[in-house]
Amino acid sequence: MYQPGTTCVEGLHRFHFDAGYYVCRSECSPFYSHHAQNFCNSCKEMDFMLYHPGKKELWLIEVKDYRFNARPKVQDLVEKLCRKVRDCLFLLRTAALCAPEEEPAEGISLRDMARMSLQAKHIRIAFTIELSSSDFYPAKSLLAHIRELLYRQIRFIDPEMICLPITESGGVGPWRISPAGNEHSARVQKRMEEARLAREKQARLAAELARHAAKQARKKQKKERSSPLWKQRAREREAGLTGTHKDRPSARK
Repeated sequence: MYQPGTTCVEGLHRFHFDAGYYVCRSECSPFYSHHAQNFCNSCKEMDFMLYHPGKKELWLIEVKDYRFNARPKVQDLVEKLCRKVRDCLFLLRTAALCAPEEEPAEGISLRDMARMSLQAKHIRIAFTIELSSSDFYPAKSLLAHIRELLYRQIRFIDPEMICLPITESGGVGPWRISPAGNEHSARVQKRMEEARLAREKQARLAAELARHAAKQARKKQKKERSSPLWKQRAREREAGLTGTHKDRPSARK
């Protein structure tokens, strides 16, 4: 089983989780990606799920960075985030009963997390969100507005819900944050590896087709040279050649 006190990359940041917490990433689970994700057209997940057996505390953490990508409308964003919480709670209960044992690239398996979380006495929700400022709405003011809308929906689950910029959330919950540098999450690494293998396969296929085409051309040329002389001359006339030795390839080529 995956040991507590681990670190994981999400986007441009590396999360360092406190010792004692087990970490699960739904995106690394085939049960989620092959089955639950397609339930009712779409089942969302939170980026991190943490569980502390001693504290019996379950954390659901979402990471959003809109500094480089277009942000949806505020109400749409709030609905999307609330749905992630709802779907993640459904996923945990379902996985506890239905998920098989898996060996994810990061964290413990979804089944292990789901079964441990059944003992939870507290559910904590954290939204870590980076926004870009505009002339009309500074990032801090906009995030405060988003937090208020989220709190109205989430307070019955977690009255101490966290909604902070990514880099300011470290220490508020059981994690610290540092720049990820050139490192990537297991999901991104997997996609990069799949893309590399696909490129290599395409290159091998192209090389094989080129070799086959060259082989066929050599066979055709050999066949033409071994055909009767009258057929060779007829082909030369059809190709618009004069029929002189100058237009004929040397037999030594």
